[in-house]
Amino acid sequence: MYKFCKDIGRGNFSKVKLAVHQLTRDSVAIKVVDRSRLDARALRMLSREVTTLECVHHPNILRLFEVVETLNRVHLVTEFISGGELYHRLINDGPIQEQQASKLFRQLLSAVRHMHNLGFVHRDIKAENVLLVNEDKVKLADFGFSTQLSNEPCRTFCGSPPYAAPELFSDDDYVGKPVDVWALGVLLYFMIIGNMPFRAPTVPALRTAVLKGDYLLPGHLTLPLIRLIQRILVHVPSRRPTIEQMIQCQWLNNPPKPLNEMNRKKSGFWRIKARNIRSSRSTKDLTQLDSRSLVPIACNTRRGNSVLDESFLFPLDVITREDVDEPVASVQQRRSFFGANSKKKIGPMETERRESGKMFKRSSCVEITSANEVLNDKKHIMMESRSAVDIQNSMSQEEEEGEFIMRPSFTYDLSHLHPLEVETRRILEKLGISSEMLCHSISSGPRSDVIGAYRIVVNRLQKQILLAKLKETLAKEEANATKSKGNTTSCVIL
Repeated sequence: MYKFCKDIGRGNFSKVKLAVHQLTRDSVAIKVVDRSRLDARALRMLSREVTTLECVHHPNILRLFEVVETLNRVHLVTEFISGGELYHRLINDGPIQEQQASKLFRQLLSAVRHMHNLGFVHRDIKAENVLLVNEDKVKLADFGFSTQLSNEPCRTFCGSPPYAAPELFSDDDYVGKPVDVWALGVLLYFMIIGNMPFRAPTVPALRTAVLKGDYLLPGHLTLPLIRLIQRILVHVPSRRPTIEQMIQCQWLNNPPKPLNEMNRKKSGFWRIKARNIRSSRSTKDLTQLDSRSLVPIACNTRRGNSVLDESFLFPLDVITREDVDEPVASVQQRRSFFGANSKKKIGPMETERRESGKMFKRSSCVEITSANEVLNDKKHIMMESRSAVDIQNSMSQEEEEGEFIMRPSFTYDLSHLHPLEVETRRILEKLGISSEMLCHSISSGPRSDVIGAYRIVVNRLQKQILLAKLKETLAKEEANATKSKGNTTSCVIL
């Protein structure tokens, strides 16, 4: 049913191969596990991975299509992610900018929240287990250490030591959800900075470093991001934030713009003045100035009660675009040489310019952007509109709802089915798989090749629908941008 193409990964007891489904012609990734090399613990991990992937389906969680078992091997057929691991991206290209990291981290939080709501914990969150679909989307993978929550605490040490929470090193048992939260904090640190918060050459030395809790944050990070990392990396598990609190934090919902973007519309006068100031300083002075402004921030995981304040994750005031026009009216009128207020004659083409918050000084052509100056002086954060990636995530979340994603409905009547399932059955009918065959294969779950083909086609159609909606959204945004440029008017100085 599958044709192997090449090896794309390797583990201790398995290989990952790129393959093509012979019937649907879709590319898939197949994890081939050698049974003979597995002990009882490894077999339980394999069974947990299949169980978890069967219960959780989410836009940012790797999709399981089929499980094929032979005498000596187990084949896990999953969707193929061409971008590779996030770990390789960070090692090869360096840290990720805050703007992009906030989008990727929000997706990981959404995936982990979905798991926790269903009663599962991952227990092995790390950069190696995050796959890049593209630069703006990730998927969480490798659920071998995952388990279903129960009334009893966990007792097995799981995961990678650099991502392990303090209670894994010090306590006999622990709670699963705070362990995932800690690992997410370490992963966020790695994404932004490019190294680990706690580093040591050996595991015992790493244990000492984690229990001591000292780490450094670069001074160039924005305050909302610093607060989020400090809030997550807390020694006591019960004091760590929930996934919902992290999703609602200021850094994810109102990411600050880069400085070059905030000062893009600075007037020509101030650009010349800044250039003169820079030229008057020596290279040594500038180096010392940069070093002083980028002093690392010393942090510790054993913080006081300040991290529990509701405002800790909201350190800055937020101003909306509707509030920007208010400071424009406070611009004082310039006094003329003769003592009277100078009033500029306004031509018919200048009304829109004044309404948008921009005006021209009468005696020169220096542009004054009063709203931007107010924002820069008061150090507010401007709320950004939803990007195409946010729309993509919301659309994909809508398409993920429904049990038909993982298993077809047990019915022959297509009139009451979701349009996506109807289209999937129509395609499978052309390939020789009838609705009757689908209904008889439901009880077998992922160990049926019919169910595997059904899931592959559903996944393909979801990607096509998402791509079409994304193109439509981008086309509308481009049309609006073109229309706004066409409405730009010039000012005539009289």
